[in-house]
Amino acid sequence: MTLQDWGSIGEVVGALAVVITLIYLAKQIGQNTHAMDEARKLALAQTYQMRSDALQAMLVRAADSEYIGPIIIKLTELGYPEDVKALDELTDAERRRFRMWQIAQQTHWDNMHYQFQQGYLDEEYYEDAFKDRVVRLAPTWKALGLTSGRRSFFAEIDRLSRL
Repeated sequence: MTLQDWGSIGEVVGALAVVITLIYLAKQIGQNTHAMDEARKLALAQTYQMRSDALQAMLVRAADSEYIGPIIIKLTELGYPEDVKALDELTDAERRRFRMWQIAQQTHWDNMHYQFQQGYLDEEYYEDAFKDRVVRLAPTWKALGLTSGRRSFFAEIDRLSRL
């Protein structure tokens, strides 16, 4: 065999090595993509669990509170949340307490909107829960003067309220 023959064999072996390397890398990228997708799903599930735990704890504390629980019962009996004029029946102290409760609510839903923007809240939850609750709470927030915060959140509230 001549040197030229050895060179040709070397080129074939080199080309074959490149093809094998590309196949290997494609498989590794596929496995990495799958692993990243599974990690994203796990992170999303953990985020939902933390969100659920936090909201549940907040609601249980409110129901158990000697201050917030009776205010919510009073407002509900007066037609709240459908009728925000029920807020006018609160004493000054009740209104201040309820306003603080609503600041926590608004912060919670603003955080949910941010998570949706970042891709950590799926479309189904956004469509089935977020929209309805935010539109229902928005008149209360406005009546209580809670109108400052992230521009994109308030723009979304305005958009949803017009639908």
